[in-house]
Amino acid sequence: MNKDKSDLLQNKRVSLKPYIYEKPSISAVSLRILVLLSLQIIVLFFTKSYNAIIVISCSAIGSLLASLIHFFLTRKNKFLSLTNLIHGILIGMLLPQNYPPFTALLVSFGTLIIFKYVFESSENFWINIVSVSVLIAYFIGKVYFPEFLITPDLFSVKNPSVQLINNGVFPVYDFDITLTNFLNSNILNNFKVTLPQGILSMLWDTNSVIPAFRFNLLTIIASLVLFSDNSFSMLIPSIFLFVYLFLIRLFFPYVSGGEFNQGDVLLALLTSGTLFTAVFLIQWFGTHPMTIIGKIIYAVIAGLYAFITVGCGTSPIGMIYVIIICNIINLLIRLIEEKRMDYLMHKMTRISPIDKELLNAGN
Repeated sequence: MNKDKSDLLQNKRVSLKPYIYEKPSISAVSLRILVLLSLQIIVLFFTKSYNAIIVISCSAIGSLLASLIHFFLTRKNKFLSLTNLIHGILIGMLLPQNYPPFTALLVSFGTLIIFKYVFESSENFWINIVSVSVLIAYFIGKVYFPEFLITPDLFSVKNPSVQLINNGVFPVYDFDITLTNFLNSNILNNFKVTLPQGILSMLWDTNSVIPAFRFNLLTIIASLVLFSDNSFSMLIPSIFLFVYLFLIRLFFPYVSGGEFNQGDVLLALLTSGTLFTAVFLIQWFGTHPMTIIGKIIYAVIAGLYAFITVGCGTSPIGMIYVIIICNIINLLIRLIEEKRMDYLMHKMTRISPIDKELLNAGN
């Protein structure tokens, strides 16, 4: 008898705890996401961003209405979940605070109700419903979305974020000067790195008209919560950010006539909703590959497309295009994954008579 086969039979054990939960359930993750998003809404309240809260509330109401109507028409209560509320909140957070609230409600309601009928067999669509809704809202009310804050004359500049801060595009808060001087003098000086004044203010609040782009520090804290217990995998977000920022650092000023390896990584990271996208959107349930190789390819493509679409940052809608394009590419990746899985399953079924006797003996 083959040693490996013998060991396989000898090592069979009966456990009192046969089920091992390596990851939290979708409901538990959804509740966690809802709490983390609520923290950002609370901060919006304290910063007196009442218009943003109204838009988010209307979008959430539209999403819940779609769920209720779908339930009354189909009597399928599986769609009445936290996921729908989260969809609505995410849509609202990605819309400008001056966006018409009733239009936000209609977009959220209309898109979600249509998707529920198209993808009736699943609550998690293959394409990110939030991104589709925001894109529709963009085409309906493009005038409400801000333009690129970085102008073409800043493309070849070494640190365009400093120029934007000096021009008053991004606010500088009182704590920034003291904390920046402390970090530069006591910590960063040892690494021969200098942190420009205003960057810490951008980390706290960019004061963008799009709420999801504002509180980068809260988004970082959210990532620590979601990634700490495998609620979400770090693989896709980390590779996506690395590829995108690597390309920005090396090539963005260079392709515009500037110097090589002088791209503004901080501007790319702290604007355009880059962190928000990496944490909450890029690997939403059902919209990404399942295998390790597939996830890596998916993340690399996302980073490449972000470099092309978003550039060095301040894009109002670029990351939404990134998510939608990657979701479409994911269909091809998933098809390849399924073909490979079918091949492996077919190969595993072709076992020898000896193997069958061993398996029968083990049972």
